[in-house]
Amino acid sequence: MRCPNCGFENQEGRRFCTECGEKIAQVEAKRARARRKSQREAALYRREAEKEGLDDEEAERRRRRSRRRTRPWMGIILAAILVIAAIVIIIVLLSGGKSGPEKAVETFYEAIAKKDIMTYLKHTEPQLYKMAQNGEYELDPNLEGLTYDSYTLEDLVTRLVIEEGDYAEVELIAGYYEGIYSDGSGSGGVDFSQYPRLVILDRIEGVWIIREYGSMKLPYPLPEVMDEEPEFPEVEEPS
Repeated sequence: MRCPNCGFENQEGRRFCTECGEKIAQVEAKRARARRKSQREAALYRREAEKEGLDDEEAERRRRRSRRRTRPWMGIILAAILVIAAIVIIIVLLSGGKSGPEKAVETFYEAIAKKDIMTYLKHTEPQLYKMAQNGEYELDPNLEGLTYDSYTLEDLVTRLVIEEGDYAEVELIAGYYEGIYSDGSGSGGVDFSQYPRLVILDRIEGVWIIREYGSMKLPYPLPEVMDEEPEFPEVEEPS
């Protein structure tokens, strides 16, 4: 009897392997159960064959054919599992593993860089987007505040901060973004690794819309928000 651990051939009936000491009685028990099952199946097919006037050889052939017929189903199930896994992998690869809000933010900045006003409106002004689709709104970059002649966008990296229902926050954590005029002068640009930018989005009719997109499209670091001074500052009374 072969040891399942080291492969040593032991004498029949041994409970432990002579070579490595592994318990092998369970192996023999499994073999015995398999033999009994095979014997019961053979007896069943012999009885069925006898009822039909067939000999033992025909009964055994039937039993073997029956076993072979069950195996293709396992192959079909395995093939279906592999197909599903492949589809999931393809979807993940095509999406780049990005969430919906992250892809919307990237699309927003790419639309600015390409001056693709339709896509820009899709993620900023849903109503104007629908009007533009119907030819009721003029597509003009200057009307949307894209006043630079060209834009540079490089290596943008996003991080999903939160996504709950129709609300999301995405942080720009790396990449370079700059607006450039035709005379070569520029906005100065912004390196998001030094000046991370938090973008807030709302999902409207299945599309992620950028909040405060007027500030989000600025191709330079956003100005710091200073604490507002009190409306009625205290005046020290003369001593």
